[in-house]
Amino acid sequence: MASDRDEVNHRSTSRPSRLSQYKQYPAAIWGRDVNRSYGKLRVLNNLNITVPRGSIYGLLGPSGCGKTTLLRCVIGRLHVDSGHVIVLGDKPGARGHKVPGSMVGYMPQETALFTDLTIAETLKYFGTLHGMTSEQIKNRTDFLVEFLTLPDKSRLISQLSGGQMRRVSFSVALLHEPELLILDEPTVGVDPLLRERIWDHLVNITSHTQNQVTIILTTHYIEEARQADKVGFMRNGRILAEEEPMKAIEKYHMTSLENVFLKLCQEDIEGTPADLAQPSKQFSKASVNGQTENRNSDIHTVVTDDDDVPLLDSDSIMPPVHKHSKWSIPIGMPSGRNILAQFIKNLSIMKRKIAFLLFQFMLPLVEIVLFCVCIGNDPFGLHIAVINKDKGILGVNMGKAFLNSIDNNTIIQDDYTSKGYDAAYKAVQKAKAWGLISIGDNFTTDLMLRFQGGNLSDSVIDGSSIKLQLDSTNEQVAVVLMKKITDAFELFASDMLKTMKINPKLASLPIEMMKPVYGNLDATFTEFMAPGVIISITFFLATGLTTLVFIMDKKLGMLDRCLASGMVTFEIMLAHMITQMLIVIVQVAVLLTFALLVFKVPCLGPLIWVILLVLIQGFLGMALGVLYSAVCSDENSAIQLALGSYFPLLLISGILWPIEAMPVWLRYIGYASPMTFACEAMRCILARGLDIAYFAVWRGYLVSAGWCVAIVILGGLILRISE
Repeated sequence: MASDRDEVNHRSTSRPSRLSQYKQYPAAIWGRDVNRSYGKLRVLNNLNITVPRGSIYGLLGPSGCGKTTLLRCVIGRLHVDSGHVIVLGDKPGARGHKVPGSMVGYMPQETALFTDLTIAETLKYFGTLHGMTSEQIKNRTDFLVEFLTLPDKSRLISQLSGGQMRRVSFSVALLHEPELLILDEPTVGVDPLLRERIWDHLVNITSHTQNQVTIILTTHYIEEARQADKVGFMRNGRILAEEEPMKAIEKYHMTSLENVFLKLCQEDIEGTPADLAQPSKQFSKASVNGQTENRNSDIHTVVTDDDDVPLLDSDSIMPPVHKHSKWSIPIGMPSGRNILAQFIKNLSIMKRKIAFLLFQFMLPLVEIVLFCVCIGNDPFGLHIAVINKDKGILGVNMGKAFLNSIDNNTIIQDDYTSKGYDAAYKAVQKAKAWGLISIGDNFTTDLMLRFQGGNLSDSVIDGSSIKLQLDSTNEQVAVVLMKKITDAFELFASDMLKTMKINPKLASLPIEMMKPVYGNLDATFTEFMAPGVIISITFFLATGLTTLVFIMDKKLGMLDRCLASGMVTFEIMLAHMITQMLIVIVQVAVLLTFALLVFKVPCLGPLIWVILLVLIQGFLGMALGVLYSAVCSDENSAIQLALGSYFPLLLISGILWPIEAMPVWLRYIGYASPMTFACEAMRCILARGLDIAYFAVWRGYLVSAGWCVAIVILGGLILRISE
C-alpha cells in the first residue's frame, strides 16, 4: 500500500495543474443550494458544487454522506427538492437535452449488468441505446476488452468474478466516449496495476481540450484522488470545500488528502468554517466583454481573458437554461431504436432460459387439463346406506326393482336392512355413506294403489314414498345424488306403469322441456365455466410474467443504468410487454388447442374472435403486472399484490358462479372487473355462436381494450413520476 501511495504522490505532483486552461469554459456541472430529502431524512443540504469542463473531479466522503444521491441528481435520475443543478449547459432531463442520454456515461456503485448476457451482448445493447453503429460498437468493444483485460467477450456476465464484473461495468460507461463520465467507485476490486492504467486513461481522455471530457468520480481510495484536477470534500449532505488536491494539502500543511479531510470534518463539527476555495453564495457583478452583467439574470454566458475573475468558482458561470416542470413528460413518440434494443436484449436473455420457457408453456396446458378433468364431471363411487323392508306381493318387489334402476356407477349401495335404521344413520354420521334410502314394509302394495289413483289415505301416500336422507355438507354431491335417484325413480315408475297397462308418461312431471334456444338439455357445469377459465388462465399467467419486471431491474441497479443511457421507462415497459407477448401467444395456442380440440369444449362461433379476445386479455394481464411492478418497491409486496388480486377478480367476474347470484351492490363492482364482460363475450362466442356484430360480444372487446389503454397509461405515468 505504501508503494502504491508513493506512486500516486509522484504522478500527481509531476503533472501540472490543468485548471487554468478551463477558465475559458463554463462549468460542466454547476449546483447551488441543492436540497434533496427522502421523507424526513435530508440527504443533500444546501449543497454547492462546481465541476470544470475537461477536468477530473474527485468526490470524497464517507458512506451515507449523499455522494450517490448527488450523482443521481446530476444524471437526472432524481429531482432536487430545491436549488439549481446545471449539467453540460442545461437542467438534467430537460427536453432535448441528452442528460440523461448519450452525453453521459454512468457507472453506478452496483455492477448493474444483465447477468444472462455476454460481454459483447452487453456492450452491443448499450451501444445501440447511444446510437452507435455496429462497426463503432465492435471497434470500441475490442479496445475495451483489451484495455481492461476482460475475458473473452463471448463469456456470460454470470460467469465473471466480482472484479471482472466491475470492469465490464466500467467499460459500459466508457463505451460511447461521452462528454461527461459519472463513476461511482470505479476502482473498487481492481488490482493496483489496472487501477493505474484506468487513471492514466482518465487523465488522457480529459487532457485533450477538443474532447471536453469531464469526469466526476467517487472513490474509497482517498489518496488516489490526488490525481484528480479538483476534489470536493463531502460530509452530511454538504461539500465542505473544493480545491486542487496539492493546494489543499499545502493549505493545511498536511501530508495526505485523508488528513485534510479529517481536519475539515473536525472544523465542521466545531463550527469553524473552512477557508478552502468554495463557491461564493453572494451575487455580484462581473465584467463580461467590457459589459456589466447581473448574475441573477437569465443569461449567464461568460467569456473573459481576465484571470482575476474566478469563473469556475462563482455563480456567474451558470449556463443558459430552459425552464421545465420537474414533472414534465417529454413530448414525442417512444424511440423505436431503444425499444428494439431492449427487445433484442430480452430475447437474448430469454433464449438462455429454456427451462423457464418450457415451464411457462406447460402451465396453461396443465391448468386446462386439470380443469377439464377435475371440474364439471359427475362424481361417482358414492356410497349410500340402503334399508329395503319391502315384502312385495305376488312375487313382485317394487322396492328391489327401484334399487335396481339406480346408476351403479354413480351410487354404490350398502345394504343395512339387517342392521337397522340406527346403524345406517350412524354410517352417514361417520362419513361412511353420503346418505340413506329407506323403503317401508308395504311399499309395493301402497305404490300399486297410488298408481291406480283415486282418493288415497295419508298412510298409503306415506307407505308408497321412498325416504331419502343426505349429507348435504357437499352440495354438489347432494345435487348429483338427488338427480340420479330421481331419474332412477322416473325410469322405474315408467316401467311399472307399462306393466300395469297405464300410460307411462304419468311418471313424468307435467313440465315438458323443449329444445333449448342455446346449448343442449344435458349441458354441464364445465361448459359454463370453460369460457371464463380460458380467459382467467391467460390473464393471470400474463400478470405473473411481468409482475417483477421493474422490481428486479431496480433491485440490481439495471433500471438506473438504462435510464441514464437515455431510455425512458415507457420504452422499457413496451419492450418487455412485446417480448412477453411472444410467450403469451404460445400459451394461448397451447391452451385453445387442448381446450377445443382435445377436450372438445364447444366452439360454435368464429375461432378468430376467440383468439383475438384471449390475446387482448393476455396483453391486459401483462399491463396489470407492469402496474404492480411500478407501484411496488420489492418482490414480496408485488407478489402479495398479484396473489391478493387473483381471487377477488376471479370471484366477482362471473367465472365460478353467475354474477346474477351476487347482491345488487356487488354486481356493479363485478361489472367493473376487467374480465367480467370478456368472459360473457367468450361465452357468447363459444356456446351461442355469436360474432362481433352482437352487443354482448363487442362490448367485451371494447371494455377489454379500454382497460388495456387505461392501465398502460397509468403504469407509464407512475413509472415516469417514480423516476
